Amino acid sequence: MRKTFSIISLGIILLVVGAVSSCQKTPPSSTEPRLVVLSPEVAEIIAALGAEDQIVGLTQECDFPPQLSKIKKVGNFGLVDREAVIALKPDMIFTSSLEHDALAQEFSKLGYTVHQIYPRSVRDISHAVTHIGEKIGRVAEANSLARELEGKIEELRRRSEGKPRPRVYMEIYRDPLMSVSDASYVGDLIETAGGNNVFDVLERDYCRIDAEDVVAAKPDIIICYSQETLQTILNRKGWQDIPAIRNKRVYFEKDINPDWMQRATPRAILGMERLRELLDTF
Repeated sequence: MRKTFSIISLGIILLVVGAVSSCQKTPPSSTEPRLVVLSPEVAEIIAALGAEDQIVGLTQECDFPPQLSKIKKVGNFGLVDREAVIALKPDMIFTSSLEHDALAQEFSKLGYTVHQIYPRSVRDISHAVTHIGEKIGRVAEANSLARELEGKIEELRRRSEGKPRPRVYMEIYRDPLMSVSDASYVGDLIETAGGNNVFDVLERDYCRIDAEDVVAAKPDIIICYSQETLQTILNRKGWQDIPAIRNKRVYFEKDINPDWMQRATPRAILGMERLRELLDTF
């Protein structure tokens, strides 16, 4: 099974890398917009379109692909240095939503062109790709990448048809304990890959939960991104009877890259392929 995943993942990585390398690599001209990107998802998509040379500023979290490390940093996702952004004289600023709403309004009032990109579902990734492509002048590249992504997503849906849908619990934080709802991007990714996210509805997309509710949900698979260890999870009251724990189906960062699951980028295909591999063992 590991060998199967290695072949699949290599193919997807080559797809993403190919999308970058096949795009024309020319120095930014005076007509190309100068971009400040505050969202790691947007930065990754822009790089996949071969336009990373247009980026003049990023937040610290924009760490893929590796060549983005050479670009000036303007703070982190939650604490952006406004003066540093302004000093870069951007033509466009790309932000996320939610935490960035106030920041986007602030830069808009200062006269900057601001684009908020916040995919809410797996299908939204291709829409984000084409939208960004239109704004930065990479329409052909964006349309090509979007078609490839949509084809891969449809293939995953077909692979899931008629198969068992094991219950999946994803833990994204430990104090307080937090998980994802079906309405969240991550919840939709789990469902698209063929899993059954255990929390259909929560107060918010990413929300605090009770440990007792996880026990009651009886997940078949646990994906833990809360920096916990298997032993500390085993020590939780009542969790020893959860099917995922009884059957040793608890997975961590080393088993499935968090960026593949939590970032709405072309690499989401890798996350769904890996999760599909785990689901196929049922």
